[in-house]
Amino acid sequence: MSISIIIPTKNRVNNLKKVLKTLNDNTLQPKQVEVVLYVDGDDVNTIDFIKSGDINEHLGKIPGTAIVNKDKLKLADTYNYAFKKCKGDIIMYSADDVHFKTKNWDSLINEEFNRYSDKVCLVFGPDGMQPNGTLATHGFLSRRAIEQLGYVHPVGMGYNYSDNWLTYIYRNLGRLCYTPVYFEHYHWGAGKAEYDETYKTGSDAPHDDSIDLWGGSLNQRNKDIDKLKQILSLGPTGNSSKENIKAIYNLDAD
Repeated sequence: MSISIIIPTKNRVNNLKKVLKTLNDNTLQPKQVEVVLYVDGDDVNTIDFIKSGDINEHLGKIPGTAIVNKDKLKLADTYNYAFKKCKGDIIMYSADDVHFKTKNWDSLINEEFNRYSDKVCLVFGPDGMQPNGTLATHGFLSRRAIEQLGYVHPVGMGYNYSDNWLTYIYRNLGRLCYTPVYFEHYHWGAGKAEYDETYKTGSDAPHDDSIDLWGGSLNQRNKDIDKLKQILSLGPTGNSSKENIKAIYNLDAD
């Protein structure tokens, strides 16, 4: 299945170059992968990088699309906006500080989705920050599941709790898939990057309404689980038992 990688980016051309290099170095089938950039309309440096054609050197054989939006959107909604331009069967919600460290990562991600005939799962790997298997900070969703729910990330969320939201849904659905494919998060909080203006915006994000949206969302999250249940088929071996799913997906739920 083809894969679209959504990368919202803001004033980080050098970061973006590094991310694209790791993508080129480790992708098995570049023509089956595409990069979809979301760029704010006032991000002159990134827009110049795109318009000059310099980005093509860094994309290599991987197709790319850039979306420049004059309207300011919350982070979660940048993924939803960019999804409209995605062509892939599998969608990754990524970032401009996430490096693709595992060789042939695209083939390995496809293998995980192919465990399920309905393709409804959230696949993610270690990122060097979160304890392994606990939080899908950046991950992969099927187009089918996204279209069933109507979003990549929950509408209206800022910089926080979208990953908690998705992790909750897929863990309780029994389809949270942790795989040892390394997507290293070069985040300032891990001592791997400078604290720039983009990070500062994220650090100030507790002042937005994400906390309130998360705190009052339990009923909606459970409704979304029920929506996904409507399109589930049997599990990877034709056995939908909880024991089978737990063995494969490393769930911590009883």
